[in-house]
Amino acid sequence: MNQRTPAPPAPAPSPAAPTAPAAPARAPWTALVVVGVAQLMVMLDSTVVNVALPSIGADLPADRTALQWTVSAYVLLFGSLLLFGGRVSDVFGRRRTFLTGLALFAAASALCGVAADQELLVGGRAAQGVGAALLSAAALSIVLEVYQDEEQRRTALTVWSGLGVIGATIGVVLGGLIVTAVDWRWAFLINLPVSVAALVGALRSLPSPHTASDRRLRLPSAVVSTAALAALSFGLIRLHEGFGDRTAWMSLAAAVVLLALVTFMELGKDDPLLPLHLLRKPTYWLSSIGLLLVACVMIGSSFLASQYFQQVHGMSAFVTGLSLLPMGLAALVVATVAPALVGALGPGGTYALGAALHLVGAGVLATGPDSVRLTIVALAVVGAGLPACFVPLFGIGTSHVEVAESGVGSGLLNTFNESGAALGIAVIGTLLATTVDGRLGEGASARDATASGVANGFLALAVCSAVALVIALVLRRLTRGKRPAAA
Repeated sequence: MNQRTPAPPAPAPSPAAPTAPAAPARAPWTALVVVGVAQLMVMLDSTVVNVALPSIGADLPADRTALQWTVSAYVLLFGSLLLFGGRVSDVFGRRRTFLTGLALFAAASALCGVAADQELLVGGRAAQGVGAALLSAAALSIVLEVYQDEEQRRTALTVWSGLGVIGATIGVVLGGLIVTAVDWRWAFLINLPVSVAALVGALRSLPSPHTASDRRLRLPSAVVSTAALAALSFGLIRLHEGFGDRTAWMSLAAAVVLLALVTFMELGKDDPLLPLHLLRKPTYWLSSIGLLLVACVMIGSSFLASQYFQQVHGMSAFVTGLSLLPMGLAALVVATVAPALVGALGPGGTYALGAALHLVGAGVLATGPDSVRLTIVALAVVGAGLPACFVPLFGIGTSHVEVAESGVGSGLLNTFNESGAALGIAVIGTLLATTVDGRLGEGASARDATASGVANGFLALAVCSAVALVIALVLRRLTRGKRPAAA
């Protein structure tokens, strides 16, 4: 009998080579179109009312205080509820929060459009601010959730940032056109067809509802943080009465105390409302301060320019809007090439370029030029710098935010952004009023007094731009060689 030679033992299977994680799938652009249109509408409503205020005051009628709160009520509620709106979107679902905010914004716009007295108008603007906070916080977190592919996210954040800039700048143009051609009420009623279109698009294209059943709203912290941000916004708004206004400083002091309290309440929490761990990252808090400064420059520039064209040169609301159009067009052009700029210069370098453009533009306007053409060119330079700042700052900031906390993470960035807008209006508006009163007391004409106030306001914006340039150089050093999601 032949013996069989035993077969050699099979070689041990070699360990499988580690496989690289699969790249995130590319998502369709329909979600970006929907949230982008909604964000454009929200930002447009931040400025569209500015040139309509004289018409509103004469038609309702509305007194000076009501007209101020027509603007301030929106800013106050929008800025103070963004962080809580982000938390709501994390807990109850981003799609559901977006739809709720959009529906509330549309209903409030209708109320403003049919308001028969100043009380209803101010109430409608406050409700608009609440809807805008829910809508905007959820919209940015939707962008972060849907677009996981690095290239897509970079493009999405560029579009998002650009729409915010364009909305705020063309709001003045559209407001002037509507007031001149139709009626001030259509500055609000025009939101209704846009909201309906966005609502239908959201139902068809946004991700299905997802709720985090194991997460809570953390209402005690939410109440304190919202009260803190409301006190901050109210104090900044009250500064319109002058830097010596006691109510303003008491409100700002209360904001500091409440922010310290909510910080203490959130320390050591596993799932905090206030993402303190993000604020420990230098690039995150530096980009947050950068967003505050660039929002201050954006809103402050359009406000001062509107005063300059109408009060110094006697232009109509419509012609004033057209004079601000080059500022918006310059922002649009730079927004289209922003990804290429970030790729060539890095996020910090692109931000430095934008801050430098702001310093040049605001510096020229701080000299008090009498030439309308030179003023328009300088404003276009400022406009060109806006997307060069917003795009890399949102990219750097959101690169640290996980999808699970994209609501509060993006909400905090937006809070800094809106606080900058409120700060810009408060400080620049007060500086303008103080200068005008002082010059009138010296016997200057209203035209010359306003021109001096506008020049001082742009000088303050030039200082903001210089601080931003320093921050940009620090961020450039910290992000050199890195490419965050939007870089």
